[in-house]
Amino acid sequence: MMQAAFSHVRPKACCFRAALDRSATFCDECGQPILRCMASEECGGLLDEDGRCPVCVAPELSIDAGAVSSVKVGGALSIPLLITNTSAVGRPLFIKEMWVKAPDKALTPVDLAFQRLASGAVAEVSVSTGALPTAGVHRIEVIFIAATRYLWREECYAFSASFAVDVEAESAGSIVQNINVSADQIGAGMTIYNPTRMQREKADAPARRAEPIVLTLQRADSFERQEGYRGYESGIAVPRSVALAWAGFDHGQVPPDGPIRTQTGVLSFGRASNAAHSGMNDVRLVISGPDGTDEDASVHISRRHFLLYVENDRLMLRVESQNGLSVNGDPLRRGETAILKDGDVIAPLVRRPDAISLQVSFDVPADEVGQVVLRRRIGTGRR
Repeated sequence: MMQAAFSHVRPKACCFRAALDRSATFCDECGQPILRCMASEECGGLLDEDGRCPVCVAPELSIDAGAVSSVKVGGALSIPLLITNTSAVGRPLFIKEMWVKAPDKALTPVDLAFQRLASGAVAEVSVSTGALPTAGVHRIEVIFIAATRYLWREECYAFSASFAVDVEAESAGSIVQNINVSADQIGAGMTIYNPTRMQREKADAPARRAEPIVLTLQRADSFERQEGYRGYESGIAVPRSVALAWAGFDHGQVPPDGPIRTQTGVLSFGRASNAAHSGMNDVRLVISGPDGTDEDASVHISRRHFLLYVENDRLMLRVESQNGLSVNGDPLRRGETAILKDGDVIAPLVRRPDAISLQVSFDVPADEVGQVVLRRRIGTGRR
């Protein structure tokens, strides 16, 4: 019987208190599952309803103070931006790519002279609107990919922000042209004057300190999927809160059905005993039947053979065994990873794929996988 998937929920204050116990998997007050950040050892963070750790992934985008320029109709406007990593716990952020989009134009890549942003660091970048052919309000959109990393894992997220550029037509009797740049949805803005007007008004203007305009960031989840940063090519996604169900395993060899609740968000599979028996694995992987465990055949399964985890809304496998394994007949060596899909078959023993295998099945009620069933199959190759 299929179980309902765990819904995306925002952790409450009680969840953070419960998470202080590193062995806790559920909040003892509200009953929600505790889904820790992959870097919880460093940040102590819990995932929000979007599957993102707000402690590790905390970018801020603003229009730089003193952004003074002028442009005529048909000219291009260059906007100086600041990207800040506001993580309060020393977690670096990686800005992988950025684009700017003006009306009626395609996304244009922005050259970045940096990628790694330390906690508290600020990086400058300039984006060009391209030629603005008509007077009026032009909405400019900026999209960037921010990533957080821990060990071999990386989570990527797309964010977007927009601002309006109001280009006034230059009248025949005036040499004054104003460009109004306003931050979207925050009721803040600034007017950029051309040098002629600035010189005339400079003596009368009071001295004041210009402040950056912080733009409102939105998660661009549709962009993430369309461009392949998260999820699958088919458009579906495996959320971090997906429920796992186990079939064909001996009693006591697997954790309870439900989301991955280990501190690292990773499940380990191998021949050694599992956590229920104070072992090193979360899932004990052996070749067994009605007569018990076949020790001679199982010895070829490594003590820790592979890892299973969710990354970028995909179910991932990483090989830990020197002997490797195969997925759908394709061999993988130690340290290599694979994206698992519905119907995939994992064979821990490359030379004896019929001895033991795990079949992956997705239950997809909508555009997200609600449950992943992992079924152990013992084949005719058992000795």
